[in-house]
Amino acid sequence: MSTMDHKVESGDILATQLCSHTQDANLINTSKLNNLAGASRTFEATDSDLCSTKTLDQMTPVPSSLELKVGAQVMLMKNMNVADGLVNGARGVITSFDDKGLPVVRFCSKREVALKPERWVVKTGGGALLSRKQVPLRLAWAFSIHKAQGLTLDCVEMSLANVFEAGQAYVALSRAKGLDTLRILDFNPKHVWANPDVLDFYEKFRRKLRQTRIVPLGRPRV
Repeated sequence: MSTMDHKVESGDILATQLCSHTQDANLINTSKLNNLAGASRTFEATDSDLCSTKTLDQMTPVPSSLELKVGAQVMLMKNMNVADGLVNGARGVITSFDDKGLPVVRFCSKREVALKPERWVVKTGGGALLSRKQVPLRLAWAFSIHKAQGLTLDCVEMSLANVFEAGQAYVALSRAKGLDTLRILDFNPKHVWANPDVLDFYEKFRRKLRQTRIVPLGRPRV
């Protein structure tokens, strides 16, 4: 891998560091936010059921409480305007708060947008519907690999030194839009491996496929 020297930052929008442990990502974000000058603003979510806050923390992409400052690195957590690049995973930085107190974010597209709270509705295993209304942002100096699943990120940095699960490196590496938006540190091939059960399944599938007689469909060509 020769991406460790890639410059993936976009102006003052820094690369998101992907971490194998959620606790590490939270510590990095808290430390970076505390190091910023100026006063912070906290945005509290409005939940449909106050007794289900922990459940909504797990089932929605936004936190129950979000502290922001000017200069904070953030990530958009909802598709807002696909044509303008305001999609789930878009990176940006807080530039100000508007006259209503809403955070104004400059994204990699250079567009600045004031973001109002959005609503998420989820269905629990028991069939109950829960909702959360919150500003559609998360702090994004760092992100856990687990939380990043399903996202496509504008600029990513990750260390493979602490990968501890099969397939975890693949999930992390596939979050980047391409090699030019990815910086890899501490690459070691031993930290990249697939689940043995998955490999066994595909090997059995290949053997079965070789033994299968393929019958062509449609009329024979004359």
